[in-house]
This record gives sequence, structure tokens and C-alpha cells, in this order.
Amino acid sequence: MKKAIIVVSFGTTYADAEESCIRPVERALAAAFPDREIHRAWTSRIIARRLEARGETVENETEALARLRAAGCEDITFVPTHMIRGQEYERVIAVADGLPVSAPLLDTEADLKWMAGLLDGIAAEEGRTLLVMGHGTDHAADETYARLRSVLTDRVKLACVEGRHALNGILDALETVTGKRLTLMPLMLVAGDHARNDLAGEAPDSWKSILLSRGFDVRARLTGLGALKSVQRRFVEKAGEAMKG
Repeated sequence: MKKAIIVVSFGTTYADAEESCIRPVERALAAAFPDREIHRAWTSRIIARRLEARGETVENETEALARLRAAGCEDITFVPTHMIRGQEYERVIAVADGLPVSAPLLDTEADLKWMAGLLDGIAAEEGRTLLVMGHGTDHAADETYARLRSVLTDRVKLACVEGRHALNGILDALETVTGKRLTLMPLMLVAGDHARNDLAGEAPDSWKSILLSRGFDVRARLTGLGALKSVQRRFVEKAGEAMKG
């Protein structure tokens, strides 16, 4: 019987971000589960329309599942690359309708402690405080970011571009950072639009511009989490757990 994994990402319009952050996760899953075909799906309908406008197509989670079932494949596992159990992840759960779905990257307390350790290591490499940008959401899963904050080390700070954990809420606390030296990095699978514009863009309302205006020494590390081997391994582990049931 044919077996398949549908790797479901939010998606990106940046080809280099897709190549460096999404495809490596897919390749890691292909290497770990050689008996399964790997198929891609993206949940963002906005990104799908933008790609369509420039002559590119990508399936969404519903289309990928329908195509596989039409081909007679019933042993299917969904592997979302989403950070939290937000709206996009819930969409995958609904479509899967009982098929195995692996957990998002930031889910259990063990996940949060693992991520805190990963980010602390990056801060150590940088030799300065690391400020990471989460996406944030108006969904109840936004509290995941508060849970992550509670286990971060002193040299890692977190705010979100949306939701309740905005940069404004921690600006005063950042004033105590040693030497006011910060490295900015996205806490997202890809370093896409949010990372390049909202985080490190040249517009006056970007985090970089806001912090520079307040006298911070700022540099950007535009690396999406999907580019990191440890994150790729984590998705593989979560896929294995989902298959075991």
C-alpha cells in the first residue's frame, strides 16, 4: 500500500526562503521515512493567489489530500510546520478528519524548553541579547508565546508582530540590555515578509528602525527556523510520534 506524508506549511512568496527553510524540512522527512512519498501543501490562500498571479501553483491541504486519495493512497500522515495550534493548524486538523497529524513545533512544555535552549545558544553565538519576532495571533493559542517567554533565558527576548505580545510592551525592559546590543531574528519557519520588512526593514515602523531610533546597536540574523538542522530533526521526531498514534 502506498504511504504518504503531506508536509503542510503556511507558505512564502520568497523563492529563496522556500529553498532554505521549507524544502530542507521536506528533505529531512524524506530521508527519515524513505517508504513514504513526500507531498507539499500550503495553508495560506493569500500566498497561493500571489503565486498564481505569477504563474506558479501550489496545492493546499484539501487539494493534496484529495489527489492522494484519488490515486488510492490511504496511509497518509500530515506534518504541519506551523509554530503553534492556531487557526492554520486547526485547518489541517479539520481536513485530516482523523488521519494522523503531527504536533506543531511549540506545543508541550518540553518543546518550549527545547526552543529556549536553542535560542540561548544562538544568543551565545551572537555575543549579544537575541530579540526574536513571533507571528502572534488573535487565536487562544497566542498564549503559547507567553509560555515560551516564561522559560527563556535572560539573554533572549520575545515579542510578536500580531496578538497581545507586541514590541511596545517590552521596549522599556529592553533598555536594561547590556550595551543596548541586540540581534533580531524571526521565530518563524521562514525569513519571509515579516522578517524582511516588519522586523529588519528600512521603514520607520520596522522593529529595526524603532530600536535604532532609541539608541540600540542592532543587527539582524535573517535565518528562518526551518534552515536549522535541530528544527528539521524536531519535525521528524514529531512526525514519527504521530505515525505511532
